[in-house]
Amino acid sequence: MSEFPEKRITSEQRPVDRGNRVVDTGYRPVVRDDRRMSAGAIVALVLAAVAAAIAITMLVMNGRQKTNDELKQDEARTAAAEQPSAQPPQQAPPIVVPQSQPTPAIPPPSEPANAVQPTSIQLEIDVNSKLLDDQDLRLYPIDVKVSGGTATLSGHVPTVSLKKRAEILTRSVKDIKAVVNNIVVRAE
Repeated sequence: MSEFPEKRITSEQRPVDRGNRVVDTGYRPVVRDDRRMSAGAIVALVLAAVAAAIAITMLVMNGRQKTNDELKQDEARTAAAEQPSAQPPQQAPPIVVPQSQPTPAIPPPSEPANAVQPTSIQLEIDVNSKLLDDQDLRLYPIDVKVSGGTATLSGHVPTVSLKKRAEILTRSVKDIKAVVNNIVVRAE
């Protein structure tokens, strides 16, 4: 709020012997209110901003939770596959095939003719997309090269768990058959 002095001149007739007019000059402060928005409008804007921030945070946390759950499942599968089985391998029962006339060898059915194998460049793009989608791995430059279905990873990360996560994410890309993990763990 601003205060402005305002000059006020009043003139009035007073019964005096001479009948002259009396002029009274004085300055009184006048308060002017220059508000542009009401308090209710400001409160509504603040509440809308808070609600938008909460909604965005919930969406981000939901996406991160799904990614972490998938990584935990992949790590559990990898750990289970790496552990030697406690049971001795069972020997397959012998199969007796009666001799008969030789039959022509039929090659095993291959993939459908209309299925196209992705190129190495497409596989590199898919792996890079997976790595960049990860909140923690996107902070570190990881180079990906794919040749014949084998992905080679190189770069630097600060922890062994990030190195392992990059390998798990790479294995999750369809048509990646093997991963060579040359990522160096270097504390920052």
